[in-house]
Amino acid sequence: MTTNDKFTFFGKGVFNQEKSEWVLRKKPMQSVDITWVYDYIISDRARKATEGLRAMPTTATKTERGNFKKANFEYVTFCGIFPYRDASSLEMRSPYICLDIDDLSSMEEARRVQHMLCQDQYVETALCFVSPSGRGVKWVVELPEWTQGLPFLNQWYKLRNHLAFHYGLIADPTGKDVCRACFLPHDEFCYINSKYQDNNL
Repeated sequence: MTTNDKFTFFGKGVFNQEKSEWVLRKKPMQSVDITWVYDYIISDRARKATEGLRAMPTTATKTERGNFKKANFEYVTFCGIFPYRDASSLEMRSPYICLDIDDLSSMEEARRVQHMLCQDQYVETALCFVSPSGRGVKWVVELPEWTQGLPFLNQWYKLRNHLAFHYGLIADPTGKDVCRACFLPHDEFCYINSKYQDNNL
């Protein structure tokens, strides 16, 4: 399968009347790239949703938080382009994988992890930001040479093992789904690899 540097962007979820729950949209809005997502994250586009999620009471259930995210956040599929969000509908791979580190102790801990990952000497970071909850990190990496040509699942496991071996961090296993949704929060301190910005000068 050929690759390019774009991936798919989806709008906010819709309410399913029959199931009385929020569900993710399956049809995309457009194809985007790393610079576009960076500009989105540092803008105010998702500020209200991000602040709202972080203000939810600690008694809120996982389902309630999940419904809030589906209703209020737009998302991307960093691994590639999907005309319809389903693993079997993958049209073109991107050179990226997103590793999701959850359940950190605080925002301060999330920033420490973000800073540490962005300095990795073996894996090149494309984008790195604190997750919508404020207690996780989304690490979007360029596929290293030692993962090239492997099936997606093998690539994900190699990167997960790298994360565990070098940092003692566990990637969320749901990330091994090639069409995994990554919600886009507001993060004014989002990291972007400088080469993407240099390319736009």
